[in-house]
Amino acid sequence: MNTPRRPQLPDPTTLVAALLTMMTRFSCLGCPRLAGRIRRNLALLRHYPDDEMPPLLKDLAGRLEREWAQLQQAISDEPVHDDTIDKTIHAASQSLH
Repeated sequence: MNTPRRPQLPDPTTLVAALLTMMTRFSCLGCPRLAGRIRRNLALLRHYPDDEMPPLLKDLAGRLEREWAQLQQAISDEPVHDDTIDKTIHAASQSLH
């Protein structure tokens, strides 16, 4: 029997810690690339099962992701491209920074 393979997601606690670190750095730097990383990591939070990430936090992550996408667009000199979530999951599983 073939069961759908779930992409490898980073440890949720590690991901949240990385997000808090990046958001703090962003407040000092204002870097569009960092805003993009924050946005992509927020997108990852929505893909955890409910037993690993409460639905309330996943909903919050979705709202914050949209806000960070708008911020990234506003401060970037280059057009902002949405990456597919599979690419984001793969990249996040390699490194959170």
